[in-house]
Amino acid sequence: MSYIKVKNKTILAVVGIALLSVGCNKNPVAVINTPPPEPLKQIEPTPAPLPEVEASGKPTQFVVLAFDGSYSLVMWKNTLDFAEQMKLEGKPANFTYFISGVYFLNYRKASRYLPPKKPPGTSQIGFANNNTEVENRVAYVNRAISEGHEIGSHLNGHFNGSGWTVADWQQEFSEFDKLVFSIDKNNDVDAKDADRYELNLLRTDLVGFRAPELGKNNAMYTALVDNHYAYDTSGVGKPEEWPKKLPSGVWEFPLAQIKYADTNSKILSMDYNFYFKQSQAKDVTKKGEQLWQDYFDKTYTSYINYFNNNYQGTRAPVFIGSHFSEWNDGVYWEVMKKFAIEVCGQSEVRCVTHKELMGHMNSRPTLGNSSK
Repeated sequence: MSYIKVKNKTILAVVGIALLSVGCNKNPVAVINTPPPEPLKQIEPTPAPLPEVEASGKPTQFVVLAFDGSYSLVMWKNTLDFAEQMKLEGKPANFTYFISGVYFLNYRKASRYLPPKKPPGTSQIGFANNNTEVENRVAYVNRAISEGHEIGSHLNGHFNGSGWTVADWQQEFSEFDKLVFSIDKNNDVDAKDADRYELNLLRTDLVGFRAPELGKNNAMYTALVDNHYAYDTSGVGKPEEWPKKLPSGVWEFPLAQIKYADTNSKILSMDYNFYFKQSQAKDVTKKGEQLWQDYFDKTYTSYINYFNNNYQGTRAPVFIGSHFSEWNDGVYWEVMKKFAIEVCGQSEVRCVTHKELMGHMNSRPTLGNSSK
């Protein structure tokens, strides 16, 4: 991947990223039967801008929680229900969902997806099982939008683009738009049912991006600008550093290399990396077992130390990446929930989407300067 620019001695710290095609929810052979989503709710008004500094004299502590791929209908429901409950408890947390275009295409129509440098219909993470699944996924995305969450792009077939040209990136972005904004036509949906396959999303609403496998290069940034994306979160940064805006106008919102539990070992602030480090990306434990609890404690400690260090220090935003896969019997999903419950209700903390963070930073040019 493009961000690995070091010798072999550091590859182990990030090697789990190379297999993120597994992490982004490769679809099973069997059809997933889930209840249809709840009716859409009214969009809440945009919150008022935050002050330049909080009562403590420091900037607001932003926490940004995101999901990649977003295949599982069960997890769509679980994450949205959790966020709804958080709001009821006075601890609002808006998520960013980086969706994959192939999950909106019935596998029987797979050849309509034209990936760069690959045969038509090639995908590392599969496609939707049937049109009913696509319809339900559309409904969940629309529910997410209506409840204040953000939809971003994770492109389509989950290919590492670190070796792509600008033309390759442009093709994949174009295919993403086709798969996401022409769902009814791509799946040969009857005209009378077309409304149920339409996302309540304008192309201009899509401003954020995370590259599959975090595989990026300079050509990607050219394509981001050409396709009117305003931020990228495919990079890796230091936990205490504030995001930066590139000369092109694109914000960089990197995941962080944080300490693993109470050690000096570093790990990326994403659930798959913990899964890889703890069990070599294999499901080896169940809830109730001591090993499960050990994984939970070490992951939670890593996240909460990351938060506490920033909260008590520079107040740089906290970025944590997750997936819709309940690895090791859901231990990382349980950690994310406990973490959100613990931090999102704290004083001077806001759990926001990347887009909300970008809006605050664009409107407050000195944000973060007071911490330097």
